[in-house]
Amino acid sequence: MLLTTVTQSFQSCALRLVKDTLRRISAPVKLIDNVSEEEKILYDDSEIADSEKAIVRVKDVNFWKRAFLDFDLGFAESYMFQEIECDQLNKIFDLYIQNSATFDSGSSPFHLIVRLAQWWRPKNSIENARSNIASHYDTSNGLFTNFLSPDLNYSCAHFTRDVTEPLQTAQRRKVHYMIKKARLQSTHHLLDIGCGWGDLIIEAARLTGCKATGITLSEEQKSLADERIRDAGLQDRIRVLLCDYRNAPRPESGFYDRVISIGMFEHVGAEYMDQYFEVISQLLSPRDGVLVIDGITKIQPVLYSPLEACMKNEISEAWQFHETNPRMGDYIDRYVFPGGYLPTPNILFESLHRGSKGSLEVSSVLNSGPHYGKTLLGWRDNFLANWEDIRSDFCGRHPEASTKEVEAYRRRWLYYFEYCEAGFRNRILGNYTICAVRAPEPVVGYEGLDIGDA
Repeated sequence: MLLTTVTQSFQSCALRLVKDTLRRISAPVKLIDNVSEEEKILYDDSEIADSEKAIVRVKDVNFWKRAFLDFDLGFAESYMFQEIECDQLNKIFDLYIQNSATFDSGSSPFHLIVRLAQWWRPKNSIENARSNIASHYDTSNGLFTNFLSPDLNYSCAHFTRDVTEPLQTAQRRKVHYMIKKARLQSTHHLLDIGCGWGDLIIEAARLTGCKATGITLSEEQKSLADERIRDAGLQDRIRVLLCDYRNAPRPESGFYDRVISIGMFEHVGAEYMDQYFEVISQLLSPRDGVLVIDGITKIQPVLYSPLEACMKNEISEAWQFHETNPRMGDYIDRYVFPGGYLPTPNILFESLHRGSKGSLEVSSVLNSGPHYGKTLLGWRDNFLANWEDIRSDFCGRHPEASTKEVEAYRRRWLYYFEYCEAGFRNRILGNYTICAVRAPEPVVGYEGLDIGDA
């Protein structure tokens, strides 16, 4: 009896917090209770047309506990575990991003405990880095081949204004752009840190005749990359190693002429960012080496609730770290990229300078953030179109999985695609391609200069 009373009081408090938060921002949301047989509208702004609202149906009272403790993670888990239904996730994400401070202040004080726990999570040591990578990239090659384009590039594509352009064409354009920025020649040895399934090193060797070494922490990626290299007949020029970037071997010449690293620095971790660039600088030719990195950045500082702001004096070191080192959202950190970390562009530039001891100078910068949003929608569409194949692959590896667990797996990926797409569309996420050269850069001639080559 007492437990029932406490549970009901908890749910009532959580509902009040959610409704108060929605009311404060005049949220275009219709919140419906579908727990019992009788449908009950919990919140609805009558001044907004239903066609413009995100409709959220609560199917399980467990949703209130999750939302009460941490809205970001709680909403995601409730969607995954089918405790709520929502067909307009993009509207919910837009609302949350544009009113993040209000949503945080509308959460219970307990969500602070959840956030503080992040400070004591394991660091991205070599051992933990391998575990974190395996948890995502070793999921199954069958999964990735069903939602990525055939080239298997798991990073931001470069689109044109042609709305009918296939994702694969845009990915090929991106790869060629990276190769061009690296100024690869047939005599060069390229190191690709975080080489994925090997598309860039295969294309680089095919186009320029260079040698290439790729490194990855994913056994699944290495296995398929080796197969693709053999199929391309390039095994005499390309090798893929299973190792951490901190253990990357030196070539016989002593240095790599070029280093490319795409979608990698997000996995490095804040405390290792300087070391990442230090290792790259030590591996790169000190005379005329060129570095090209590409990855996701966070371009908006984290906003805090009043309660969190009041506590900053008591935990100043943690907050100082948090303010200068944005982490991924709770959902992404737990279910998609454990140990993930999104630096701001300024942090990248500063770490590059410190790590290379000033020997690498930025020569060009491109922010292709909106292109990543479109890329994610392409992956989502492929995932939905190939769901039956993905489901068969998942059930084959997990024959014990229940119908609900299979659906949770499906929703986990759909949520990820739309969650991240909203971040790029609302411009709180960017995708930076940074080219850096040894300073001072070698002298070049003026003949044939073209601004398009810059």
